[in-house]
Amino acid sequence: PAPAPSPDAETEAAILPAYRELYAENPDLVGWLRVDGTNIDYPVLQTPGDNEYYLRRGFDRLYATSGSLFLDERCRITPDPTANWLIYGHNMADGSMFGELDAYADEDFWREHPTFTFDTLTEPGTWAVVAVLRTELGADELPYYTFFDAADRADWQARVDAILALALYETGVKPEYGDQLLTLSTCGTSSVYTDARFALLAVRVA
Repeated sequence: PAPAPSPDAETEAAILPAYRELYAENPDLVGWLRVDGTNIDYPVLQTPGDNEYYLRRGFDRLYATSGSLFLDERCRITPDPTANWLIYGHNMADGSMFGELDAYADEDFWREHPTFTFDTLTEPGTWAVVAVLRTELGADELPYYTFFDAADRADWQARVDAILALALYETGVKPEYGDQLLTLSTCGTSSVYTDARFALLAVRVA
């Protein structure tokens, strides 16, 4: 009989054709995020054990002021995905990375772009914006940036409600327990010396 494929070979076989070459270049790749109407069209990386590796590194792992978009090390995409995936990016003054994420502070922009795409390596995904919020580090009892998994339905609902309570406007999109959530997080200003945070919670719809 043919030898069983190694886990890596199985992983690579499952990767969407569009991302195979990129994954071969950098296996820290976990997906690709694109938000129409902004410059956001980037790979998303993850480095468990060194969560801030890409804070000031590009996809090529070389020093880059703008860093890269990266998924928190506490998030699992497969198997047994965490309830909420959290992607960080710098709020760059030149508009790169998450420099234009705060376009969503404008309700009209959201109306024109109610969804965006985040593909994992193996599955394309469309996400609907649930809530857009501004806050500060340490200001909230249940901070969005500590929400990865939930102990049970009540815990999950409390977490989602805490985010919805900070929403800048009503989207009418209500996630349900068991839905896959995704949070995009950046600084509230382009200064690195700020406790202000701007974030967007979304739910997978396709």
